[in-house]
Amino acid sequence: MNISKAIAAAAGGALTGTAGIPFMPENTPWYGYLALYALTIGLPALLTYIAPKNSP
Repeated sequence: MNISKAIAAAAGGALTGTAGIPFMPENTPWYGYLALYALTIGLPALLTYIAPKNSP
């Protein structure tokens, strides 16, 4: 169950990363874009995967 939520969070992060590209500085090197995507895709997916399960 957590894996599907982590994949959804990664997909949302990919959209966020793509939306952030126009705001990157003009002379950003290629690894700056890689870091943008690594943060916006990896961080939400990781946090969603390791988040404790909410049990009512």
